[in-house]
Amino acid sequence: MSVQDRQQPPEQAATAGAATETAGAGAGARPQQEKPAKERGFRPDIQGMRALAVGMVVIYHLYPSLLPGGFAGVDVFFVISGFLITGHLLREYQQTGRIALVGFWGRRAKRLMPAAALVLTVTWLASRLVLPATRLADTATQVRASALYYQNWQLARNAVDYLKADAAASPVQHFWSLSVEEQFYLGWPLLFLLAALAAGTLRRRGTREAGRPTPDARLTRGKLIAALLAAAVVAASLSFSVYYTRANPAAAYFVTTTRIWELGLGGLLALLPLRTSQRLGRVGVLGWAGLGLVIASAFALSGTTAFPGFIALLPAGGAALLILGGSAAGRRGPHRLTSVRPLVFLGGISYSLYLWHWPIIELYTAWRGHPVGKFSGPVIIVVAVLLSWLTKVWVEDRVRTASLLSGHNWRSVSTALAAALPVALVTAFLVSQPAPFTGQLGPNYPGAAALASSLTKLKPEPLVPSPANIPLPTYWAQGCLVAEESSIPKECVYGDTTNPVLTVALVGDSNAGDWFTPLQQIAQQRHWKLVTDLHAACPLTTTMMITALKVNYASCHSWGASVVHDLEATIKPDVVITSDFPGEATVTHPKGGAAAQADIGAGMAAYWQQLQAHGMSVVEIRESPNMRFNVPDCVAKYPSAQDKCSQQASKAIKPDMPSGYAVKAAGGSVPLIDMNPLICGPATCPAVVGNVLVYQDDHHLTSTYTLTTAPYLEQRLLAASKTLASG
Repeated sequence: MSVQDRQQPPEQAATAGAATETAGAGAGARPQQEKPAKERGFRPDIQGMRALAVGMVVIYHLYPSLLPGGFAGVDVFFVISGFLITGHLLREYQQTGRIALVGFWGRRAKRLMPAAALVLTVTWLASRLVLPATRLADTATQVRASALYYQNWQLARNAVDYLKADAAASPVQHFWSLSVEEQFYLGWPLLFLLAALAAGTLRRRGTREAGRPTPDARLTRGKLIAALLAAAVVAASLSFSVYYTRANPAAAYFVTTTRIWELGLGGLLALLPLRTSQRLGRVGVLGWAGLGLVIASAFALSGTTAFPGFIALLPAGGAALLILGGSAAGRRGPHRLTSVRPLVFLGGISYSLYLWHWPIIELYTAWRGHPVGKFSGPVIIVVAVLLSWLTKVWVEDRVRTASLLSGHNWRSVSTALAAALPVALVTAFLVSQPAPFTGQLGPNYPGAAALASSLTKLKPEPLVPSPANIPLPTYWAQGCLVAEESSIPKECVYGDTTNPVLTVALVGDSNAGDWFTPLQQIAQQRHWKLVTDLHAACPLTTTMMITALKVNYASCHSWGASVVHDLEATIKPDVVITSDFPGEATVTHPKGGAAAQADIGAGMAAYWQQLQAHGMSVVEIRESPNMRFNVPDCVAKYPSAQDKCSQQASKAIKPDMPSGYAVKAAGGSVPLIDMNPLICGPATCPAVVGNVLVYQDDHHLTSTYTLTTAPYLEQRLLAASKTLASG
């Protein structure tokens, strides 16, 4: 999933795991009954902060254009969670001198797991009814990852998986932030254990040197050590966040290591010396400043912002200031605003509201087939609030205060077994899925031959491959497609590798890779050695392109230079076959359009001429059609009305393509092969041709279909290249 996809709901789900925590709820060596709010030091203003954060997220998911940076609610929640959890741990350490890990984790489990398991189970069952078959396997995988709290790493992996980067959102993607928090809950208490161990070591040394210290001195020393360790964690995580957001912004948004500093920042607030926190708490202007920063982040940030990195200090720093100066102690602070009853109510149900709102939005959108409208949005909010209140009252509170669990650490931990239900349901589904089609195509599956020979009478057969289970090309499945953030070429060798008559190199992006499957068959039959050098989203051009974040696509540029060097120095192919998908924009033409495509084409021609100067022939395959919608999803939705999934050829095949400009820039020395007449008809581009599914997504071709083009591709290659014809 790419960073720009944060403009869509899933990429910007905020966390509400902290919403189950109550300010000041402590834990001693042994589990204690819940204390009254006043005894816990209850802060209604923090409930108001939660309401503000979850409101930012909900509005952003419903109407992204209204709050382009609404996803910053995640950062507000992270800071709140770190503050409250660290406060619990600190009080337990001050009361007992130690941390009861099982008790701590048990309290987290019984607060968070039952409601999460309920929402995951209901969402999966509803998904089976609403979502197209093409999305169920990925949704099932994410439900399992969400239930086991590694969803953020699953999404980080998908974000750098070129094929899944633009995949449709799942109804449970918002669990990524809860996964970050749960991982934080597992590791953060160990910081206090280390502090206690270090304090004990120092105590023993001090006893030998100056007599036995008082218990208060030992606890103060332990708190100081914990604060130093927390500061080190925050500094390390923030530094890594800045680096990784630049190096790999798509994955950086989700991984735990770029987010721990935000939770740790809240923890540092709880570890401030009492006098310091009291003095800061009386400065109400800090609260107003923090509130202003949080609100500003909702408008100043956008889905194209590289995030988190330094810019995340805007909402996270604002939340920290609001915690410091936003309480009732703050003179003329914002506590009267953040403590009003409606906000306190929403803050109390914010965890459940966070759990429910996104599945409702996503399933509604899938069912209706269009985004949320001006009237349906408020209805969704009402439904989500009602479900959240019921879940808070009948699930969260009932489990949290159940007498059966109170006072029993391991019984509390056992509530985590609630996750077994959604995990079992989705695992049973995944196990039952058939393997991808890899068999031989019979006479009723002519594929491209149906267009080549204008077949009009064809017996309908079950579609292959299945839209829900499309196999990857061999090179892709074997890891031979270089990731977007990498600049290191990876050559893979196929065809006749023992006694080849020619060496052919297939170079370019994944759209060039679409022609791997038929080329592999041709290479085997004609005894060519086929070498692939393919990079995701990167045509072979000297032109510096820019990413969707408007930064130089340096990895692509460096990769191209390295590939050309390898072709000239080591691979030395007889023929280089290349193709591309039009780039978004270039440094000289950041707005894209025809000028950018001409710029890319000129850079392609520069490399072609360089290769020709070293004795290599070059053949370019024209860009494939871009349907501009997910074809397998459409076919799964309309299995008996596949005409609804066609596209006008004039929309799918644009005239301003880099290949055309490149051929002109190269003076016509490079032949241009047009395979599009075997993909589209004169007027339309169908989703299915000859009982074979044509598209893998919106613009990649299925390897099954391209295999049916092999004889036609061979004819065109031999006619275009004398080198190939003589080999």
